[in-house]
Amino acid sequence: MKYMLLFWVDESAEVTADEDAAMMIAVKSWVEGMTERGVRLSGGPLRSAGEARIVRVRDGEVLVSDGPFAETKEQIGCVRSFLA
Repeated sequence: MKYMLLFWVDESAEVTADEDAAMMIAVKSWVEGMTERGVRLSGGPLRSAGEARIVRVRDGEVLVSDGPFAETKEQIGCVRSFLA
């Protein structure tokens, strides 16, 4: 069985540099542990919600508009870790 794991970040939250660094260390440690165990197959960060775009095809024409596609202050981060 395979799973895709996601986590979200509230980009509007006020965090200190130390809190941000601690979170990044924790995430990096988790990713490294899953990779070493052979559980994580692939993964990577998404871009910020402020850079999101919506791509649609209408009548054969590609339409690109600014995102994000949902009215939310949170951003989903995709770890794309798959468990065997």
